[in-house]
Amino acid sequence: MIIKDILTDERGTPSAARTFLFGSLVFTGTIIVLDSIILAVPEIAYPLLGSLNIGLLSWCGGPRVAAYLAPQIGAAAAGIAKAIKAPRRPDLLDNSPDFKEHDEK
Repeated sequence: MIIKDILTDERGTPSAARTFLFGSLVFTGTIIVLDSIILAVPEIAYPLLGSLNIGLLSWCGGPRVAAYLAPQIGAAAAGIAKAIKAPRRPDLLDNSPDFKEHDEK
């Protein structure tokens, strides 16, 4: 069943975050349809539901994104710290009188 596959995580166990997100998206879609046909939903409901959905989406994907991005952010921060701690000028400067157009190695 496709819905069951969507609501389970990589290990095959049901995911609370995905279940809540799915329920919230179904509820938001129902509210949108009912608002256009029958009900008069206050305008503030849409930003609130959107904020809830974004929060649930970050709950679903946050740990995976952090697992991939955290090492990259750490490496960039280490490079910046190293550059600040011991700045080093290049061995060959562009404004050297001996520098020619094809001297790059």
